[in-house]
Amino acid sequence: MFATMLFPVEISGVTERMFCAVSDLVRAGIREVTLLHVVLKREAEADPGAVEYSRKVLREWKRRLEAAGTPSVRYDVAVGIPWVEIIERAAQDQSSVILMGSHPAGILRETFLGNETENVLHHADRPVLILKLRLIEPVGEAACTLAKDRLLQRVLFATDFSPDAEKCIPFVEQTVHAGPEEVMVVHIQDLRTLAYATATQIEEFNRRDARRLSDLKQRFASLGFAKVTTVLRTGNAIAELLAIIASAEPTLVVIGAKGRSNLAPMMLGGVSETVAHAASSHVLVVR
Repeated sequence: MFATMLFPVEISGVTERMFCAVSDLVRAGIREVTLLHVVLKREAEADPGAVEYSRKVLREWKRRLEAAGTPSVRYDVAVGIPWVEIIERAAQDQSSVILMGSHPAGILRETFLGNETENVLHHADRPVLILKLRLIEPVGEAACTLAKDRLLQRVLFATDFSPDAEKCIPFVEQTVHAGPEEVMVVHIQDLRTLAYATATQIEEFNRRDARRLSDLKQRFASLGFAKVTTVLRTGNAIAELLAIIASAEPTLVVIGAKGRSNLAPMMLGGVSETVAHAASSHVLVVR
């Protein structure tokens, strides 16, 4: 169960636009949120007041999150390399999940919400939830907001029945408390791994995996989800999954970090990495 969350933040208005996602996660069962801002060493040295100013902002955000119903909010300011400090703090606190932001290129300082999200995604040893932001231009000033306003309105769980995919199931189950409109369970028979399979073998694989999807559907439906659907397709896993995401427009995609491969534990698989970058939906990558 996801109970504690590390929320690395920028001292900018974009962070405040992410608060509604925190509220959704609290409804789903997150009980404690830790706000963390990392000041680059050169910035702390150039401006001795930078750390204290950041603490002042985080204190106000703590107050606002608690007023919005978050049971427990802590905050801290660190000095160092952002992605390193984030990963070390998540390990120290044993955070259930790390919440990061992704944004259109050129809107925010790349060193935190661009490269830092990428580094955390690749090096973290725990689930990473990436909130997708989209560009808006109010009164001619470039800004951004959440690409999907409600994080848990429509949840798509992409499974290949691998160990990492199995780790996604408890989180999907936990979202029932937030009352999503639909949970969609998707499996793609990836032809890239079936190059030498006969048509008969592929048909048997489809029958087996259709049963697995049916079992998951019954499992989720028994928890009280309003609507549970399944999709089984054969083709290129990346292309098919992205097409389904574009058509179904889920607000959140849940996917294991790596599928049935011999990749090292800390490495991302090709499907999860592509979805994390290309999907317009928010993405939870689970390890």
